[in-house]
Amino acid sequence: MALVLLTGACTSGNDGGDATADAAAEQAACGELLGDAGVKWVESRAGGAGSVRMMSHHGLEKARSMLSGQIKNWEPGRKGIPFYAESDVCRVTAAADGPGSELALDYRPSILPFDAPITGSTDSELTETPVNSDVRLLRRVADGSEVQYVVFVTCKLPGTPAQQEDAVPIEGRMTDTLTGDTGTRTRFTHLLHSAQVMTGKLDCQNKPVIPAEPPASVT
Repeated sequence: MALVLLTGACTSGNDGGDATADAAAEQAACGELLGDAGVKWVESRAGGAGSVRMMSHHGLEKARSMLSGQIKNWEPGRKGIPFYAESDVCRVTAAADGPGSELALDYRPSILPFDAPITGSTDSELTETPVNSDVRLLRRVADGSEVQYVVFVTCKLPGTPAQQEDAVPIEGRMTDTLTGDTGTRTRFTHLLHSAQVMTGKLDCQNKPVIPAEPPASVT
C-alpha cells in the first residue's frame, strides 16, 4: 500500500502567517491523535522537548470525512476487493532539516471483515493479538524490513446497513523508524490511544471498547 508523503506546510502571501497557522494546526492534529503521553514519548526518544516536527496531511476532520464517506459507500453483497484511500493523519520527524526517520499514523477502512483471517505475502511475518470483540492488533513485518503496527476496530456508522459494523472495520497503522524503541507494547499503547481519538471523531454507534493498553502478553 502506498503512503502519501507530506511535502510541508503551504505558504500564502509574503508574511508567512498562513504557513505558521498551518504548522500549528498540523501539530495540534498530531498532538491530539498521539495524546500527551505519546508526544512526550516521541520527543524523549528523539532528543527532548521541541526535538520533533509534527505534520498532518489530512488532519483529523478531513480524515474523519474521508473515512466516513468511504464506509458509507459500502453495500452488502459487493463483489471484489474494494479500494479505500488511506488518510495520512500524523507524521513526526526530527526537527532538524534534511531527510531522516519518521513515525507515521495512517487510517483507512479495512478491506477485510473484522473476523476474517489475516494473511500476508510469503515474505511477511504476522503476529496477531486478539483484544476483545471490538479490537484486534497485528504486528506485520513486510518483506523482512518495514514493521507495521496495526489496529482493527469495529465501527458502525449512522445510516449504514447493520452488517457494516463487522464488514468494514477501521484500520489504523503505525510505522516507526524515529524512536528506536525496541518494544512492541509501547507502540501499541499509543496506537490504541489514536484509535480512541479516531473512533470518537467518527461517532461510532456501537461504542467500541478500546483499552488504554494492549494485553499483558504483548511486550
